[in-house]
Amino acid sequence: MRLLKYPLLMAITALVLYALYFPFMDTAVPEEEPLVWHEPLEHPLRTDVMGYVRSEQVRKRLAYPTPAPAKKPLPDFDAIADINEKKQAFFAYLGPHVARENSRLRALRKQLLEMQAQIEKHQPLTVQDYAFLYALYDEFRMDVAHTDDDSFNELLRRVDVLPASLVLMQAANESAWGTSRFAVEGLNFFGQWCFREGCGLVPLYRGEDQFHEVARFESAAASIRSYFYNLNTFHSYEELRDIRAQLRSRNKPVRGEDLAQGLLRYSERGEDYIAEISGMIRFNCPIMLEVQQVVAISPSC
Repeated sequence: MRLLKYPLLMAITALVLYALYFPFMDTAVPEEEPLVWHEPLEHPLRTDVMGYVRSEQVRKRLAYPTPAPAKKPLPDFDAIADINEKKQAFFAYLGPHVARENSRLRALRKQLLEMQAQIEKHQPLTVQDYAFLYALYDEFRMDVAHTDDDSFNELLRRVDVLPASLVLMQAANESAWGTSRFAVEGLNFFGQWCFREGCGLVPLYRGEDQFHEVARFESAAASIRSYFYNLNTFHSYEELRDIRAQLRSRNKPVRGEDLAQGLLRYSERGEDYIAEISGMIRFNCPIMLEVQQVVAISPSC
C-alpha cells in the first residue's frame, strides 16, 4: 500500500515485473497452415517436413491396421504324411502374415490415392500429409528430396499388394514346403541372401569366391516382410511392378499367376522358374481357397 504514495516508484516496479515475467507468459500459437501442392518448384522439401514423421498422427497412418498374429513355432511339416494336410498346414501357418502385410499396403495405398485426388482437385495438403509421403519414399527405397508427379506415381507403383497365391507358392518352392534347412534353422522361406559375415546360414555348396549367406530371421513374419520389401522396392523386380501397374490401369484384378511373369531375375533358372511357380499356383489354388475359409488370405490365383 505504501507504493501508492510514490507513483514513480510504482511505475518502475511495474516495468521490472513486466520484464521479469513476460518471457514466461503464454502466447498464442498460430494454427498450422496447410501446404498446397503447386508446381514442382513449390513443393516442400523433405527436410522441411520430416520432423513431423514422429508425430502420433503420422505414425498411426504408417502403422499396420491389424494386430500381429500370435508368434508360433514352425510346425514339423515333415511329420505330416498326408500331402493335402501338409499344404493346408503350410498355408495356415504363413497365411496370416501374408494377409497382414497386404492389409497395410492396402491402407497405405488408399491414403495415397486420396492424396492424389486432392492434388488433382487443387485442394491443400497438410504438413502431416507431406511427412507421411516422404516417410513412404524412404521406406520404399526412393531417394526423393523434392516430390513431384513422377515420384508420386512411382511410389504408387511400389505401394501395392502381392497376391497370397504368389507369395505362398514362392515360399513353398524355395523352402520345400517349410522343410528346408534354411526354413527350419533360419525361418527363411524365400532363399533371401545377406552379405555380412554371421548374418545367416552358410550354404553347404557355396563357391570359394562367394561370400553370401542365407539370411536368418527371428520370425516367419520377418521373413515375409523382407520378401514383400524386396519385390516392392528392388530394381530386379521392376517388371513385376510394371505388370501390376498395367493391371491396375485396366481395372483388372492383380493375380498371382500374372505377376509371376515378372520373376525372371528371381532365380538363375529364369523362364523355367516362372513356369514352375505359375504351374504351382494353378495346381494349388483349390487348396488355398479351402484354407481361405479359415484364414482370410485372399489368394487371387
